[in-house]
Amino acid sequence: MNSKSRWRALPGARTGPTARSFRLALLVAIACGAPSSASAQGTVPAGFEDRLILGGLDYPVSMAFLPDGRAFVVEQFSTRVRLIVNGALAATDPVATLPDIQVGGEQGLLGIAVDPRWPASPYVYVHCDRLGTPSIRISRYLVAGDLSFTGNGSLTIDPTSRYDLINDLPDAASNHNGGTVRFGPDGMLYDSMGEDSQPCMAQDDSTLHGVILRLDVTRLPAGSGGPPALSLITPADNPQFTASSPRTRLIWAYGLRNPFRFQIDPLSGTLYIGDVGQNQYEEIDRAPTNSAPLDFGWPTFEGPASLTPTCPTRVPPTAPIHFYDRSSFPSGAAVICAGVYRAPGGALNAFPAGYDGDVFFSDYYQGFLRRLKNSGGVWNLAPAPGQPGASDWGQNFAEVSDYQIAPDGALWYCRQAVSGQPATGAIRAIATTAAPPGPAPIATLAPPYPSPSIGTAGLYYTLTAGARVDLVLYDERGREVRRIVSGEDQPAGSHPYTWDGRDSRGRAAPSGLYFVELRVGGAHLVHRLPFIR
Repeated sequence: MNSKSRWRALPGARTGPTARSFRLALLVAIACGAPSSASAQGTVPAGFEDRLILGGLDYPVSMAFLPDGRAFVVEQFSTRVRLIVNGALAATDPVATLPDIQVGGEQGLLGIAVDPRWPASPYVYVHCDRLGTPSIRISRYLVAGDLSFTGNGSLTIDPTSRYDLINDLPDAASNHNGGTVRFGPDGMLYDSMGEDSQPCMAQDDSTLHGVILRLDVTRLPAGSGGPPALSLITPADNPQFTASSPRTRLIWAYGLRNPFRFQIDPLSGTLYIGDVGQNQYEEIDRAPTNSAPLDFGWPTFEGPASLTPTCPTRVPPTAPIHFYDRSSFPSGAAVICAGVYRAPGGALNAFPAGYDGDVFFSDYYQGFLRRLKNSGGVWNLAPAPGQPGASDWGQNFAEVSDYQIAPDGALWYCRQAVSGQPATGAIRAIATTAAPPGPAPIATLAPPYPSPSIGTAGLYYTLTAGARVDLVLYDERGREVRRIVSGEDQPAGSHPYTWDGRDSRGRAAPSGLYFVELRVGGAHLVHRLPFIR
């Protein structure tokens, strides 16, 4: 791997120079005290702990929660999809092994997302490299089995159900492949693409190098097949919807090098992007809801440094909210964005209130985990009592590739391996130790989906024991709009409902902010519901 490729390879590259580069970096890391399999636990501040959820995985690279708390995990090189149910693998395991995927180095099965209309739309979406072709595809798969989690929770995916949204994204190089696929609260699907080791292409917004894509999946036909005409997956409110190139119309942001991991604020829809740099700086970029496409400046800028490429930016670039110098790290660096912390309502393991809105990120090779707090538009490192380093909120997070906030408020993460050893991958969680002891809550209420909801809204809750339930919708003035469930005795398990957008008299409810309240066993759980008619 030449000196300009800072993202050397995700652990597990098995052949070629990328594998040799990684093994060299790994030997350096071990000599400097990299974690052994006995010390895979992260070090976190006082009042927090790092817990093992599930071990024995083969390079897990990304994960996505279902509304009921089950979690899909994808393994980069085995291309298996696994499912965690109540802290263990589902009875049917794996959920699927997806074929026709190119693996090795930074390639493989890199990301997964769950359709926000689940279980009415039981689909997952993946980002992967295509076998035998210099391209990346974003694909949808149909999920079957215990969709509503009324039994043992097992699910299956038929690989022949694949529908390609787009299958010719650039992949001439084996690195800089992006790899995050996420749904925003707007119901749109966002996907990250690296510049494929062609820096100047990040400034050509017709080629889909170094970009964040924003796609509309709501108009896709059922069944396998694809890809559709790009117009079918292009949201009408994308920043460049009127551009002459159909590919340009898909772009939300560009000018990125390798945005391997980004996360989305579930409240505002703002993207927080970890963009892996080249020679000196790793950076965190922020992409709020915008009316014009954001250019993050690569390759004219790397962090705060101004470079002199032959392809300057066409508009004033957007500066990162944070950057750090990695030039002194002999084993390399690669930023991993853990995203903004937002605790779900009623979460048992919610972080303290002072963490709301803070942004976390870690470094894949250096293993530190850091916290950013916004004050007046300026993002600074925020210390916490008992943290293990002056700048580090946490340490020993090397080889971590993804983060997600669980329904209970804990911050789950994928550790691909420990010191590069196969079958040492794990899903772990950072949780507060301040949660009061006692039984699990009798119910959890998932946020309505999608958010905002258009015309109808999915409502979803889980009972840990049988109970009498009320599920009620209110408008923003606190007036009752509709009783979805009224004093009904229900068994333990998951309970999905769909609000049809009408009030108790059958009249169409106007656009606005609503609240859904679940009353059960003396508990009152509430979520906001932005609604568009």
